[in-house]
Amino acid sequence: MKQTISTRELKLGMFIVEIDRPWTETPFMMQGFLLQNVDQLRALQRLCREVVVDRTRSTGDQFSAKLIERDDPLLGLGSRPRQHPDVTESRVEAQRFLKVARSFKGKIHTQRLAHVPRIRSEDGRSRLESELQYSAPIVDDVYRVLRETRLAIDNNGAVDVQRLDGLVGEMASGVQRNPDALLWLTRLKRTDQYAYDHAVNVSVHAMVFARFIGLSGAEVRQLGMAGLLQDIGKVQIDYEVLSKPGPLSEAEFEHVKAHVRNTVNLLRVHKDFDPAVLAIIAAHHERYDGTGYPRGLAGMSIPLAAEMAGIIDAYCAMTRERVYRGAVSSQRAMETLNQLRDSQFRDTLVDQFLQCIGLYPIGTLVELNSGEVGVVIQQNQVRRLQPRVLVLLAPDKTIERFPRTLDLLMQPEFGEGETYRIVQALPPNAYGIDPNDFYLG
Repeated sequence: MKQTISTRELKLGMFIVEIDRPWTETPFMMQGFLLQNVDQLRALQRLCREVVVDRTRSTGDQFSAKLIERDDPLLGLGSRPRQHPDVTESRVEAQRFLKVARSFKGKIHTQRLAHVPRIRSEDGRSRLESELQYSAPIVDDVYRVLRETRLAIDNNGAVDVQRLDGLVGEMASGVQRNPDALLWLTRLKRTDQYAYDHAVNVSVHAMVFARFIGLSGAEVRQLGMAGLLQDIGKVQIDYEVLSKPGPLSEAEFEHVKAHVRNTVNLLRVHKDFDPAVLAIIAAHHERYDGTGYPRGLAGMSIPLAAEMAGIIDAYCAMTRERVYRGAVSSQRAMETLNQLRDSQFRDTLVDQFLQCIGLYPIGTLVELNSGEVGVVIQQNQVRRLQPRVLVLLAPDKTIERFPRTLDLLMQPEFGEGETYRIVQALPPNAYGIDPNDFYLG
């Protein structure tokens, strides 16, 4: 339930979804944010006359549920927020997720499901497990077409642009229904072939980011297409250089940089190829301070979508093991990006991306104040520090025999009424957990 109000009427706890000036002219989030402190309130009153508030995403006294349709489940009825499931239901939810996740191990999905997952009224998303099962065959098709693309280029054939565009559109629809599910699929479908994994990873993250900051559906698809194809020119780069375990020489680095030109040339021959996608690909290695390539563009001369693609490309590369460098945690990658604010990347875009990914991205191992250890399986759209967690280890760090889910937004309690919260993010394999044993890595 949205309403337009004067900024003089603003109260803490309101969720702001629209303002009366461009988001880029403010320090606030393009996709909306929760009004949490007086400094934010005063800044809004200084910059804006009116804002649009979403009561269904507001908190405390400012919360008001959606009107209940006849077929809607009676969750959040009236002005009361949903209650956290009991232990039995939480365990059922955990088993539902684990069953689906574990079924993906080593499996290629070829059978498309007939029915698109239903959008639930209580959170505006499809159910995570339903979306995983529906979108898995789509992602597998993307991998297959990427392999075919590589073979086509090797044999001087054409890239099947129309087929790739259709698949990107299907993934974009999945991102719209449940972005967390598509992010999970980049992990659950991971192979040992970096080029294909990186392409899918960048494409999905690009569409999630584009949707997060409120870009149009066409722009979401353009970024997704660019993410899939931005590195195909590397097939014309010497494999020995790409797989070199040590630092590249100046000549070798110049050779690698040619992949941008190669990619543009491979795609430009297609008369109907979207010029906006070409522009993203051509500039995704440009940097805000002018240190990028191939043209040395700087500042606002770099297209917004290309700069977004560059941030995502860097993040995805850091979080995946390479022949010359080990993978770092999402937290370490985000710290590195934060250090590059106002140098390689525009500060506002870095801030937006960090907010999009969240402090605890999908798949992050976390330790709770109860001593239990879990993995983040779903983000919360309102409070990013309160995700949905699957508990894997008991307080004594032994395997939890009966895993359960905790939706931290609903403030579940343990012990003598203490509210669950995350104490810290953990590195992969913390406490001996091998993510692959749970099919979560």
